[in-house]
Amino acid sequence: MVLNQIQKFRMWLRQYPTMRKFLKFGIVGATSAGVSLGVFWIISLQYPALNLLSKAIGYIMGFFVGFTLNKFWTYIDQTDEDEKYLLKYVLVYAVTFVVYLLVNFVMDHFLHPNRYFATIAQNLEFTQLAVYLNENGPLVSNILAIFINIFLNFFGTNKLVFKVPEPKHLFE
Repeated sequence: MVLNQIQKFRMWLRQYPTMRKFLKFGIVGATSAGVSLGVFWIISLQYPALNLLSKAIGYIMGFFVGFTLNKFWTYIDQTDEDEKYLLKYVLVYAVTFVVYLLVNFVMDHFLHPNRYFATIAQNLEFTQLAVYLNENGPLVSNILAIFINIFLNFFGTNKLVFKVPEPKHLFE
């Protein structure tokens, strides 16, 4: 029964190639984000003063995981052996990397989104979560910056790197 539902979902999804790419991109992004957050967390636990550097190292590690999975899974049907995707991918991610760091810096030093989320958690009577959010501002900023980058990276990867064809050209 579950297998049948999965099969139906896959058949339905084939009608929407951009949605299919976005779902695959999302899975790759979640994996990359997990690597990025894991590396950030490990480094920041050992060296709390190196907050921004640990985020940068985590981002770079997530970048390489994301490139590999996107090229060989998400966009496998749109890759050409002769094309130099890595350079384009590096350029897109270099720009979004700067945006990522700027967003983190602004959130960590000026906006402090962890306080807003902590207030919401406190109002919903999630006291322990509120305390955790208050004490972990860099982590909250990092997660928000990653979500912003997901959309920037999807747009850049689709329009500039692997150039997803229009649906009418997919079946030519």
